Amino acid sequence: MRYPVVASVVVLLTSSPTFAQRAPDSPLLRPTHYDLSIPLDLDGQRMGATARIRLRNDTKYPVRNASLLLYRLLNVRAVRDSAGVPRDFSQRVVAFEDFGKLQANHIQVPLVPALVPGQEITLEVEYGGHVLGYAETGMLYVRDRIDTTYTMLRMDTYGYPQPGYPSMATNRRAGLPEYDYTARITVPASHTVANGGALVERRETGVTVTYVYRSLKPSWRMDFAVARFTTLRAGDLSVFHLPEDSAGAHRILDAMSRTLKLYTRWFGPLRGSAAFAVIEIPDGWGSQADVTSILQSAAAFRDPRRESELYHEISHLWNATSAEWPSPRWDEGLATFLEDVTADSLSGTATTDSSAMRVARWLAGRLAKDSALRTVPLADYGKREMTGYSYSVGSLMFYGLYRVVGHDVFRRIVGEYYRRHQTGGGSSAGFVQVAKDVSPMDLTAFFDDWLFSPRWGTVVTGAKQPADLYERYRRSTRGFSSLAHLLGGPAVLAVHWRSTSGRMPNSRATSLTR
Repeated sequence: MRYPVVASVVVLLTSSPTFAQRAPDSPLLRPTHYDLSIPLDLDGQRMGATARIRLRNDTKYPVRNASLLLYRLLNVRAVRDSAGVPRDFSQRVVAFEDFGKLQANHIQVPLVPALVPGQEITLEVEYGGHVLGYAETGMLYVRDRIDTTYTMLRMDTYGYPQPGYPSMATNRRAGLPEYDYTARITVPASHTVANGGALVERRETGVTVTYVYRSLKPSWRMDFAVARFTTLRAGDLSVFHLPEDSAGAHRILDAMSRTLKLYTRWFGPLRGSAAFAVIEIPDGWGSQADVTSILQSAAAFRDPRRESELYHEISHLWNATSAEWPSPRWDEGLATFLEDVTADSLSGTATTDSSAMRVARWLAGRLAKDSALRTVPLADYGKREMTGYSYSVGSLMFYGLYRVVGHDVFRRIVGEYYRRHQTGGGSSAGFVQVAKDVSPMDLTAFFDDWLFSPRWGTVVTGAKQPADLYERYRRSTRGFSSLAHLLGGPAVLAVHWRSTSGRMPNSRATSLTR
């Protein structure tokens, strides 16, 4: 289907703030529910959409403007209230004040009277246009577009209106949202819409088909992929794959099932629905995880050695939502460490400590060049925009913790933290408290060095062998019998590193015979 070109209405109000690059004069609202209707014209590479968004003022101050962001080529045609009455609005494509290459359509809707703390409002935003990604900004994975070959709409491209200002720092301080959603995506009958929610309806007209998805759990993002997918299902598990990757899809479905069973045994059952989907995405588009789905690169479907990426993303299901913002993202270090621990467990192999030493040497080199790494503790990486190091420093921290407490205590710590904090949100201090409650050993010195100070740098630079990374903390603990007793057998240890800015380059750990 095609849509006529409609000139967007730009209403500039004298009472609304200007678009000068300055601090916002009104707090951001939080979305609590989305109702999306998105017909896609794949041949014309266009979309038309309506988004009904319920917004709440969770701040202590009145909010006088609803500030929203959309992709730079998406134009707002109208804004209405819950009764369908038109609202005044302004829109303008602007560059982010702290990321000049990134542009978005900044929409502001004056709220008269101001929205008081705790109050909600529903806005209906009608918009349309093209989506061509953000690769030109340096965010190479954001290649989202509308196309007959592969279409992707997700939060990274502002494919739907999101509360925000054209300021990365301001949006980070606001934290991640949490909302429910219902989405109706209309595509040609030859294509399939993939999403991590529950498919509650599929309406076919012969020419087009509308997929209706509803969120299974409170979500912080929505991802919609459109292609000529084939779908595999096994109970609550689904894999949306491209036809040429059928063999890999069957392998991934099996690996997903085994991984979920393994983590359930290690960490305990997930809260709520165990439904989960893997959606194949072209290479280079960025693997990501939501609460009920993974966008998984095509390479992982074609190369069994890339299955560790799946372990990484699935392990995030057992992460408690962070109540710290900006989050230090040490959960990425945990997921990175668990990649190889899981691979070893499922394959029956063991890895050497050389993996940990490899990253220790790499970090020692980075310490000599990066003064922030020498002075900022891991717990503050979010505040200092250093979360690229959360993967490496965080993973080495969890390596050390695993070595000190052993497999059984380690898995109990991770599982107990999830159970205590999954609903209300967790923090660095909360994780440490759980670890101290579960472990028979005193972990104060360990976390003081690795999480709450940069003293881990001294440990890393002085390490000549793997034991140097953790042996000192064994000596400082109490009630410790022996690592072999806690493990009930040989330790399964490894750290697999991903290549990215501020992270250690890829390196596979070598095997150690049990």
